[in-house]
Amino acid sequence: MARKYKLSLYMKFQIKLPPKAIISISAIIALVMIISSYVELNQSKNEIYQLLYEHSVTLLQSIIISSENTLNSGFEIEDIITERLLDNARLIRKLDSLNALNKDELIKIATGNNLYRVNVFDKKGNRILSNRIPEPGDIHGEENINRFSELEPILKGQTEELIIGLKKAEFSDGERYAVAVARANNKGAIVVNMDAKDFLEFRKRIGIGVILQGISNHHGIEYIILQDTLGVLAATAKIDTVESISESGFLHSVIESDSVFSRVIKINGSELYEVSKRFMLNNELVGIYRVGLSLEDVRKVESRMIRRLIIISLILAAISIIVLSIIFTNQNLKSISDEYQRFKTFASSVLENMSEAVIVFNKQGIISFINSSAEKLFNISAEDYLNKELYDLNNSVSETFLKKISLNENKSFEFDISINNEIKTLFCSLSELTEEKSDSNYIAVIRDITEVKILEEEARRNEKLSAMGELASGVAHEIRNPINAIGMIAQRLNKEFTPNENEQEYKKITGLLRSEVNRINKIITQFLNYAKPLELKISQIRCSDFFEEIYQLFIPQANQKNIKFIKQGDDNLMVRFDADLIKQSLMNIIQNAFDAVNEKGEVLLKYYQSGNHFIIEISDNGFGIPPELQKKIFDLYFTTKKDGNGLGLSIAQKIINQHNGTITISSKINQGTTFKISLPI
Repeated sequence: MARKYKLSLYMKFQIKLPPKAIISISAIIALVMIISSYVELNQSKNEIYQLLYEHSVTLLQSIIISSENTLNSGFEIEDIITERLLDNARLIRKLDSLNALNKDELIKIATGNNLYRVNVFDKKGNRILSNRIPEPGDIHGEENINRFSELEPILKGQTEELIIGLKKAEFSDGERYAVAVARANNKGAIVVNMDAKDFLEFRKRIGIGVILQGISNHHGIEYIILQDTLGVLAATAKIDTVESISESGFLHSVIESDSVFSRVIKINGSELYEVSKRFMLNNELVGIYRVGLSLEDVRKVESRMIRRLIIISLILAAISIIVLSIIFTNQNLKSISDEYQRFKTFASSVLENMSEAVIVFNKQGIISFINSSAEKLFNISAEDYLNKELYDLNNSVSETFLKKISLNENKSFEFDISINNEIKTLFCSLSELTEEKSDSNYIAVIRDITEVKILEEEARRNEKLSAMGELASGVAHEIRNPINAIGMIAQRLNKEFTPNENEQEYKKITGLLRSEVNRINKIITQFLNYAKPLELKISQIRCSDFFEEIYQLFIPQANQKNIKFIKQGDDNLMVRFDADLIKQSLMNIIQNAFDAVNEKGEVLLKYYQSGNHFIIEISDNGFGIPPELQKKIFDLYFTTKKDGNGLGLSIAQKIINQHNGTITISSKINQGTTFKISLPI
């Protein structure tokens, strides 16, 4: 049957075109493909240049970072050398202040700390002591050496320490690195210097020029230049002439902005791709870095692309026929797809209009469909949760569904969840949707049975209470007569018969007997009162007056216990019920709420209209009621209080039932309890 349907569907959507139409379509396809190839060529060129730009920027940034590190390393080494020389100078100053300094001591310190020269000068700048040992016949002796101009800031007391830095050796080739400190008691200055040969050699080894030369050896890099407005600061060996910043609008734009600029230029007849960026160090402009890259590989790629375009053009005739066949096939598939889409739309319409909530998701919990009923149930918008996890929708739903799927348990079940802080009971049916060449999907059909459960629970309670009332009535009548007789006998025994011995014990026993008989009679009276139908006196009630009266009854107790008692509702509402009985029910429940909270707790009395029902809520933030006790609290004589009689909530429920209303409870341990009363308007 299925094969016959497929065949008829194929025949239905089969298309036949005349030869002229085929030739026209083929020509159009060929033209479209040529245009597409040309557009693709340009797009590919743009992508290649974009890729070249990104790689160039990365290279340029690496060069700049390396340059920063190189310069900062030189500065760091210079700081270390300076601090080392200053430490030695401070030590010598301390020895000088102790008058423990002489030529031999200076020689010893200089030799031990690898110092080239240590000189001590007086207040006038004359050298008075040095570690220098003159060669025989040396014309530069220890006298007539004056450094006042060089040491003037120290000798005039303007500073305690002076960094002289690199300087040319006065009486020999080479360079020195020197620092100076003031002598104790302003007696002059101490100058310490070292041979700067090793330091300068190290600078050359890690200099920017060495780095640029090493990077430029890589394939495709034609030149790297660091230049400022005056000229070239560093460059590779591959460049002969350099464009001046002042003569180039491009380079002028680079030096004015912190962006990376690029251009294609011709140098010595070769096209190069250049990226440029200004080089800043410690917020000061050093110059412009320019990196030139060869476009030879790019041109080769472009040539290959053009050859491919020509080849494609030559075989377009054959391809057009194939493409035409594909078009016809696609037309047939599109027709089938339209049929499928119509079916899908029909299915979606059915799902959207279902009263049950429907959620479709995969094995990983990713949601692919949510109908309008599910939106209403979870109070969400479907668009916000499509392609998201069940966990985002509701944690309890996610855990329950995925657990059922993993354990392959019964796929129809009930469970309780919290939605917008409201406990709901849901009935769910899970089904697996298996599609070929795709992961399994699951469809969950959910029905909210909270109201059904509440009605069932109400019916169970009413049935139980009715049975208990009938039992109470029957048992009370059967027991009251013999109990009364026993009471009368006990009274006669106490009055008419007096024993000769143990009179006190006798009277105590007969008195106890009468007391117990009275207690049993009281319980029987309660049974009879509970079993007796209530006579409702329905009247028009103004909410403002009714609830204000209840509020005033409890506010002294709230103040005494330091409890926050809040009344909140629509005081303009007019409702119809028996004011005395409803007040009796509310006072029992509110008193329980007061008993459930500690000092500085909170009790909320809230009333409002919802549809055709008048709602009263009594909430507290007390210690809550355990789940196992919540189903028992309305049972006759059930209580957890030491002095309670177990009648308050049973009577409250009976009063609400007599008004054709419902009373429900929601509670969490250490979070509080809410009683919700719903009365028909």
